[in-house]
Amino acid sequence: MNTKTSPLAHALEFAQAAHNGQWQEGEYPLPYVTHPIEVLMNLRYVGGITDQEMLCAALLHDTVEAESATFDQIEREFGPKVRSLVKELTRNEPTAVEIAGLTKDQIWQLRADMLVEEISRMSPDAQQIKLADRLANVRAALRQKRGRKLHRYLTQTRKILELVPPARNKALWNAILSELERD
Repeated sequence: MNTKTSPLAHALEFAQAAHNGQWQEGEYPLPYVTHPIEVLMNLRYVGGITDQEMLCAALLHDTVEAESATFDQIEREFGPKVRSLVKELTRNEPTAVEIAGLTKDQIWQLRADMLVEEISRMSPDAQQIKLADRLANVRAALRQKRGRKLHRYLTQTRKILELVPPARNKALWNAILSELERD
């Protein structure tokens, strides 16, 4: 890392490289890196978070899932706290054995249940980043999903709000609730 580069600027460069060539879903997709940037912006400007390690983790939260980075790389570049947060935020996917013979709906439900369980075990800092992530994802879902897919996603979001206490980050929690009420 260039010693003149701030950790946050370095995290942005790292996220850009990790997500290079990836695109968001939708009719007019944007480069995927715009998602972690939106999560960063939600965490900072909606959630009021100024902790640099949390902000870096917001930018890096999908890099391991994208198979573009490892937890060891993140620790070397950004330290143990950022690694720990990114690890908490990285989704565990069901194994081939766990999904064998399941329908698409059953696989979706298994993944949804796994996500809710993961969020219930997250640290308070990781839960705040997850709220910032969910806010970005709910906004995208309201733009892109329809019918049953949208209903399932919003129902899952309500379960997450039942798990994460509003006091964890009242502003982010209320912003998600406001988006849900728009539906």
